[in-house]
Amino acid sequence: MSATGRKLIQSVDWPKVSSVLSKRPEITKSLMSLNKKYQDVDRELSALREQKLDIDFNHYRGILKNKQIVTEMESKLKNYKITSLDTAPALALLAEFEKNATASATEYASELTVKLSGLKETVDNINNARPVEDMTTADVVEARPETLTEVQEMVSKGEYDVPGYDAKFPNISLV
Repeated sequence: MSATGRKLIQSVDWPKVSSVLSKRPEITKSLMSLNKKYQDVDRELSALREQKLDIDFNHYRGILKNKQIVTEMESKLKNYKITSLDTAPALALLAEFEKNATASATEYASELTVKLSGLKETVDNINNARPVEDMTTADVVEARPETLTEVQEMVSKGEYDVPGYDAKFPNISLV
């Protein structure tokens, strides 16, 4: 991985990312899996870089009786060529992951935008509403016309009690 990519991954605030995406567990799980894989590979790469690479073949010639094995191993090491791996499948997998993550994040952002606009509208309605003290029964009937029919039904049946009123405000005249 390039130094820029390594700096980018190390600069990500993973706890903040997981808290922001807490409503999307599949995205959070995928990102945490990617981070874990990166840390494992980075740790393994660091361990490999710290390993001692030089071999003292003269030391082994002096210790071992069969010096032909040491000579054979030395020639194999000198003739060894590092082969490059095809990283195209891994890069394609990462590109697919990035595409899915981007699409999911875009969808989530649009959902949040819709919800946010609804919340802003609700807050505006609350801020612009008249205080309860200034409201009249005509205002209540205008806002909820079904209230008038409910009250008329209660009066015609002789029910002058509001359901739940006694539970909330008990009658203390019996005390």
